[in-house]
Amino acid sequence: MKTNLIPTKTHAYIDYMTAASLLTLPLIFSGKRKGVETYLPVALGAGALVQSLLTNYELGVKKKMSMKKHLQLDYMNGALMAASPFIFGFRKRSWFPHLAVGLSELAIAYFTKPQPKKKFFGIFG
Repeated sequence: MKTNLIPTKTHAYIDYMTAASLLTLPLIFSGKRKGVETYLPVALGAGALVQSLLTNYELGVKKKMSMKKHLQLDYMNGALMAASPFIFGFRKRSWFPHLAVGLSELAIAYFTKPQPKKKFFGIFG
């Protein structure tokens, strides 16, 4: 099975949308109860934003992190997000969003090409 289905540029757009969602949605929907179930996604969203800005792909700004390292961090973040309701004991309150986002993160990392598209003579591509 070919797993390199998502180009790195598409992955970059997904990264920035995910970071924005993780930074804002938990704070909007958490209501009065704000605990680890709120602040963990926000922290992972902030980390995803920094990671995206530093990655050597089409929408990276500083380009100091390889795509391989980026995908490794995506795997760790996805696994932590998916497991967090069970690790931190809030599975009775809100387990589904964390599990869904975590599994999505794992799937996107798995199906992303590990190298950005090479430009032809530095101008095309």
